[in-house]
Amino acid sequence: TNNVKQLENMKKALEDASAPADAAKIKKMLDGFKIPAAGEDFAVSLPRKLIDDLKATAGGIAAQKEGKSESELDEMWWKQAGELVAGYYKQRAEVEKDVEGLKKFFRSQKDMPGKTKADIVKQIWQELPKHMDTPVAPLDEEMLVDLAKEPAVIEGEFKHSWGTAEKLYKSEAIDSFGNRYLLGVFENKADAEKAFDSWNKEYEQAGKDVKENLKNWAKQQEAELAEEQDSVDRIRKALEEARR
Repeated sequence: TNNVKQLENMKKALEDASAPADAAKIKKMLDGFKIPAAGEDFAVSLPRKLIDDLKATAGGIAAQKEGKSESELDEMWWKQAGELVAGYYKQRAEVEKDVEGLKKFFRSQKDMPGKTKADIVKQIWQELPKHMDTPVAPLDEEMLVDLAKEPAVIEGEFKHSWGTAEKLYKSEAIDSFGNRYLLGVFENKADAEKAFDSWNKEYEQAGKDVKENLKNWAKQQEAELAEEQDSVDRIRKALEEARR
């Protein structure tokens, strides 16, 4: 019963005027979701951030239970949970809008063979007076000389995938001490896995090398101790002979 009520409250929150632009799509998805019968196993994937926030909200309400009835606590939960879900998807839509704007910006880059950064700066300075009320200061000639040495588009950076791709894959490794290593950001999953496999191979070899070095060090220490013991034995024997 509570699950059914929670689902209905989530739908109502998505009908609110403050709901995100894609609220109708989310509500349609919820409309197709059926609460299973009691005792029936089911699985559903939800955003981790949203679930963590809902758990925190539930904990906050539970801390206020003193002096409140069960129905009052229920009302607080459904209201806050509904607002939280609607707010989450609204913020997600805003972030996605910003992401699309950035991708559009980077995809608008034009290739300029033969042009230098000095040429680009000069073009910008020609346009600036059209958008400013005050005179534009002249360009520094020494700066232009330096910029003329650099190409307008650096090789390998034209429409770089980090700014234009729909999806990127981060390859990350964690060692036995819990240290994290960013191995790279790649356009496809295969390259990300390849980077990890390469790192892991080196990491395992490094572990073997450390063990071998420790083993050799231990042998060296044992040899030195044995040599020292021989010296001690020789001195002891000489002292015993001197007493005779």
